[in-house]
Amino acid sequence: MAFWMVWLDPIFKISAVVGGCFAIATFWRAAKIRRAEWLSKLHAQFFEGSAYKQIRRALDNSKSPDLLQLQESIVADEDSDLVEAFDVYLNFFEFVASLRKMGQLKTKEVSILFDYYLRLLSRHGFVRDYIRVHGFEELDALIVTCVEHKK
Repeated sequence: MAFWMVWLDPIFKISAVVGGCFAIATFWRAAKIRRAEWLSKLHAQFFEGSAYKQIRRALDNSKSPDLLQLQESIVADEDSDLVEAFDVYLNFFEFVASLRKMGQLKTKEVSILFDYYLRLLSRHGFVRDYIRVHGFEELDALIVTCVEHKK
């Protein structure tokens, strides 16, 4: 009987270590899947929906009438449908930045998906000022990390 007891203790310990390693691997795999799901949802929301299309187009074209109107409205501190759409657009990126800060998304993943659009936000001085003044702290930090530190 003592012979079996000598072997059972190490077997249980080894089993516990192997089980713990398996649990950790399962956790990391689930975390990767969660991030992939977030990225897929964010991609669909940003690129497939129409909520952000007007602002995406305006920021993409420096001579866009919408961009000029947006700038004029912001400088004059006017409320307009365009400024409201711009706030919705920035709130999307603030949400993405918050997910990054909470560790749900990695900086590299955000850059891969949204680098171009973060650069567009960084390109226009009035946009950067608006982001800083109107409480988009996480977005501001994301732009600094993903765009300005890459220059």
